[in-house]
Amino acid sequence: WLTSGGLGTMGFGLPAAIGAALANPGRRAVCITGDGSLLMNIQELATLAELGLDVSVVVFDNGHLGLVRQQQELFYGKRYSASRFGTRIDFEAIARGFGIEAERAREGADYGEAIGRAMAGRGPRLLAIDLRAEDNVLPMVPPGGANIEAIADEA
Repeated sequence: WLTSGGLGTMGFGLPAAIGAALANPGRRAVCITGDGSLLMNIQELATLAELGLDVSVVVFDNGHLGLVRQQQELFYGKRYSASRFGTRIDFEAIARGFGIEAERAREGADYGEAIGRAMAGRGPRLLAIDLRAEDNVLPMVPPGGANIEAIADEA
């Protein structure tokens, strides 16, 4: 388990998964990331392909910088700024361009089957999972708050 410790380091996941795969040959590493985070270093898909690493990249794709959008919703009166992508990214096409097997699980699909395929076999794989933009990640700590002040639900 490698984590940035909640320090908001967008782009941390893919390089960490690459390091985990290099340190543990023969074991699959899994990078669970958001679309905005992956865009921070998407060129590292080339590293996965060139080294043939056993890494599954699972991208939660909501077309936004999700945690930024969530903070703007919950703490800034829904005044959204620079948190929405104008174009939905075709992560599967990009991954395939690097020679990586890829698929997309559309909203309402059986995510379990798609996740199973993404974890099977050898070599790098990418699974983009469509999510609704308005789905929030909870619990979360409010800006400037302590962990004991985490918001558990939106009610």
